[in-house]
Amino acid sequence: HDHHHHHQGHQDHQGLKLASSMPRASAAALRRLSLLPLVLVGVCLWIVWAGAPSSSVSPPTMKSALLNQARRSVRPVGCPSRSSLGNRRNLVTGIGLSSLGLALASPMMTTSAQGAKVMAGEHDLLIIGCGTLGERIGRAWKAKNPSSTVVGETKGTSRHESFQKHGITPRLVDSEEAKQGEQYPFVVFSAPPSSSGDYVGAVRNAVAQWDKKGVLVFTSSGGAYAEEDGGIVTENSPTKDPEKNPRTKVLLDSEKAVLDADGTVVRLAGLYTLQRGAHSYWLQRGQVSGSPDGLINLIHYDDAAALVVSALSADDKARGRVFLGADDYPITRKQICEAALRHHSYKAKFQMPTFTGLVGPKGKKYDSHETREVLDWKPKFHSFGDFVDQLIFDEQMLVEQLKEEERAHEIAES
Repeated sequence: HDHHHHHQGHQDHQGLKLASSMPRASAAALRRLSLLPLVLVGVCLWIVWAGAPSSSVSPPTMKSALLNQARRSVRPVGCPSRSSLGNRRNLVTGIGLSSLGLALASPMMTTSAQGAKVMAGEHDLLIIGCGTLGERIGRAWKAKNPSSTVVGETKGTSRHESFQKHGITPRLVDSEEAKQGEQYPFVVFSAPPSSSGDYVGAVRNAVAQWDKKGVLVFTSSGGAYAEEDGGIVTENSPTKDPEKNPRTKVLLDSEKAVLDADGTVVRLAGLYTLQRGAHSYWLQRGQVSGSPDGLINLIHYDDAAALVVSALSADDKARGRVFLGADDYPITRKQICEAALRHHSYKAKFQMPTFTGLVGPKGKKYDSHETREVLDWKPKFHSFGDFVDQLIFDEQMLVEQLKEEERAHEIAES
């Protein structure tokens, strides 16, 4: 919060004495009298300015001219302006006149200063449920808007040290600051449904903390779509019947609360990193509930974060819309496990899990073409297999680089 402090002026002994000797002088007259030295200074500066070489700058454009002149005057040492003497005199006299104007119009300056403070927070972001995805969103937003304040709200403190290292201000969901309900121009709700006994209420609370000057994004799930026979799903494809699917009802009710407020919904495919995701769970468990040939749509956490930041930055193009985030190629459960087992961190410890369902739903294929076009976004990783292969390649290149450096060091020593 901006705190505005108002300072009461104090009259000295001579001022009190003068006031007592002038019983008819009003407080306003005394204030005008206190400005006399500034007026005299202004008159002197005006005389100097009037005698200076004529400038083409008219009074209404004086402010912009001063700004331009100040920019031109910022030069490396030893590189003076071609007309430094005349320009410096005009700049100094202009600044003197501007100072006089500010002194005579201090209420306007106060308003201007307050406006500047408001503008300084125009990109502030509140992330509710700031976990693995939320922290990545916060980092990406901070990189795009370095002067912004990013607040990461969590239930616990395990991520707070990492937040602070990356310029994210941590706060607990039950803190006094959170309970105050301060509004932000940009809000992301990325907590999972399991995080709250009243998930829809938590989403509505997030909407209440949005001032609607920017964009609010609710990260939902593509699991809400009804398709299960291997067909193509787009942003506006039919969803499951909420009356028959309680989990889907919670998601759809939450989405409605956001869309009714002109917020933005981003339905995401299955999220992953090397350590997190369905592959890690399946391999550690040694068993997969479902068909090995069932299609799964995925998206890397970093790509999902980039998509959310694109939605936050899209202004009116994102308001009141549903977007879909996924990589380029859905792959089967078996292919996911095979790709993970190509990496040494899984190859050395695990083997292909067993699949309990030899037959089952074929799944769906996400087509996020509209999302990519509207938000000017595309995933860095085309598929989970592409991610693993790129990671293996990068690690091999790093090993080769270290070997080269070691050989060069040995040659230098010999």
